Amino acid sequence: MAADQYAQVIVDVAGLPPLDYLVPQEMLVAVGDLVLVPVGRRKTAGLVVGLKPWTDIERRKLRAVGCVLNDFSPLPAEWLSWTHFAAEYYCRAWGEVALPGIPAFFREKRGIRHQQSMQRLRSLPALPEKECPPEPSLNAEQLRAVQSVTGSKGFVPWLLYGVTGSGKTEVYLQIMKKILSQTGGAQALLLVPEINLTPQLVSRVRSHFPHDQIVTLNSELAPGERARSWLAIHEGRARILVGTRLAVFASFHDLRLIVVDEEHDLSYKASDGARFSARDLAVKRAQDLQIPIVLGSATPSLESWELAKKGKYKLLELKQRAVPKASFPDLHLIELNKKTSEGLTEEVQSEISQALLRKEQVLVFLNRRGYSPSLCCPSCGWISACPHCSAYMVFHKDIHRLVCHHCGYSRPVPERCPSCGAADIIPVGSGTQRIEEVLSKLWPQARVLRIDRDSLKTKRETDKAFHEVHAGRVDILVGTQM
Repeated sequence: MAADQYAQVIVDVAGLPPLDYLVPQEMLVAVGDLVLVPVGRRKTAGLVVGLKPWTDIERRKLRAVGCVLNDFSPLPAEWLSWTHFAAEYYCRAWGEVALPGIPAFFREKRGIRHQQSMQRLRSLPALPEKECPPEPSLNAEQLRAVQSVTGSKGFVPWLLYGVTGSGKTEVYLQIMKKILSQTGGAQALLLVPEINLTPQLVSRVRSHFPHDQIVTLNSELAPGERARSWLAIHEGRARILVGTRLAVFASFHDLRLIVVDEEHDLSYKASDGARFSARDLAVKRAQDLQIPIVLGSATPSLESWELAKKGKYKLLELKQRAVPKASFPDLHLIELNKKTSEGLTEEVQSEISQALLRKEQVLVFLNRRGYSPSLCCPSCGWISACPHCSAYMVFHKDIHRLVCHHCGYSRPVPERCPSCGAADIIPVGSGTQRIEEVLSKLWPQARVLRIDRDSLKTKRETDKAFHEVHAGRVDILVGTQM
C-alpha cells in the first residue's frame, strides 16, 4: 500500500498559515496546483505550496483535498517564492497575497459550462491587423538608453529620467523589441498606473508588435477577459502584458523584461485588501529572475532618485524632446487671490477666449471630482465631514448627495445645517462639475466635455470621449488626471 502524502495548501483567508491536507491515493497533486479544499464549513480554492510524507495533525482531524482544479499547468516555483516574499514583507498571510493574483474564473467550481468557457479562453480574439507606421528614428539620447539596457546582463534596475515629450515610450518599445528578439519565447511586462492609459499604450505597442502577442490586464476587465489574458501569459502564447498594478502578480512562462511607466505614480500602491507597492514588487521580481527593469518618469519618486544617486539604480537621462526643434511650453503662474466670482481669474478667462477664437482646444485640469470639496455653514462653521474617516464629504450636485471619496460613504444633502439648523449651507471650493458649469455659462457656444470617474464609468464611454477629443469635436476639456 502506497505511503500517505500530505499537501500544504494556502487559502485566501486572513491570518491563516499553510494548512495540511491528506492527498487521496488516486489523486496526482504537484506543487503549484490549484485545488479545492474544505475550510470550516465551506469549500474554497487553495494553492499547493508543498508536499510532504508526514503531518502533525491527528488523523481524525485531518481533512482531504477535494479535487485538483487543473485548468492550467502548475504555477512556477519563482512565482510561489516571490509571492511568499511579498506576503512576509507586507505582513499578510501568504494566501491573501497569492490567491487574488489568480483570476476568480479559475477558482470557481467546475462544470460543463466551465469546460466550454475554457475552450474559448484559449483562443485570443481576432483583431484586424493594422498597418504599422514607420518607426521614428531615435535621437542620440534615446539610442544610448536602448543600447545601455539591452547590453546589460542579469538584474539591473534602470531609472529612465526623461522630460515630457522626450520619447520614453519609444525607448520602452525599442528595448522590448530587442530583448524579445533574443529568445523565441521571451516575455515582457509593461506596467502603467491608470486603467485609462492602457488602451492608448496598447495601441502604441500594437504598432510595433503583432496583435496576437499582446494582452492586457486590469481590474475593469470582464472576468472572462481577465482570465484569457492571464492564461495566455501563463502558457506563453502571449509575449507582452500591458497592465495596471494587479498585472505584477501574473504568472509568466519566460519573463525577460519589466518596464514601469510613470514609476512615481501613487496608483501603484494598493489601498484596499492586501496593501502593496506594485513598483517595488516589480523590482524584487526582476531581482529574483535576474532580468533588467526600467523605471520611467519625468518626475521620479524621491526614493528612486535617491537610489540612483547612491548608484543602486543606474540613471539614464533624456533631456531633449523627441520631436526635432520642439520647444518647451511657456508657463505662467496666476495668483489665486485674484479669483473672480466664477472661480477663474481674468487672465485665465482671457487666454481661453483667445484660444477658442484661434479654433484651438483648451484643457482645464482640476484634480478634484464633484461639484465642491465640501459644504459649509457660514453661521456656525459646520463642514460636511465624513462620520467614518477623517476626510470631508464632497458635494455632488447632479445626484444631490455628499460622497466621501476616501471610504465610499454617501448621504443625501441636508436641507438645513445639522449643527445649528441654518438654511444657508453653501458649497466651498470648486470641483470638476462646478468648473464645467462655469465654462458652459462663460462660453455657451463652446463644446465642453468633462472627463472624470463620475462622468465616464465604462471602457466604452471612455473610448468614445477620447475619440471625440482626438477628432476635434471638443473645444474645452475639463477633468482630473484621468
